[in-house]
Amino acid sequence: MDTPFEVRWRLRKGEHIVGYERHMAGRIWSSPDGFWWRGERLDYTDKDRCFGVKDVNNEWLFQGDVVTWHPESGQWLLERARDSWTLSQGDTKIKAPEASRVLRRIGFAFRD
Repeated sequence: MDTPFEVRWRLRKGEHIVGYERHMAGRIWSSPDGFWWRGERLDYTDKDRCFGVKDVNNEWLFQGDVVTWHPESGQWLLERARDSWTLSQGDTKIKAPEASRVLRRIGFAFRD
């Protein structure tokens, strides 16, 4: 059985997360908690694209997340530009690892 292509978004009002959206097979599903989905849209002002990979705690990662992968790695910002995902730390940018459960979200750096 083929799984339809899905794009997830984290929905925000400024720095407050108000829910999530899943765009799948021409439909948009919304959820305030990421567990219970319905066709009714949520009210939001900003949205962050999902990386499509989960962190070590089995949580979806989104653009604007601050992540780390081992105690000495420091804090890195997960960013998306032109269909490419990167981790940035100051002027340093590296390709974001695409394997699940490698990164650990430790915070957010929301941008409007």
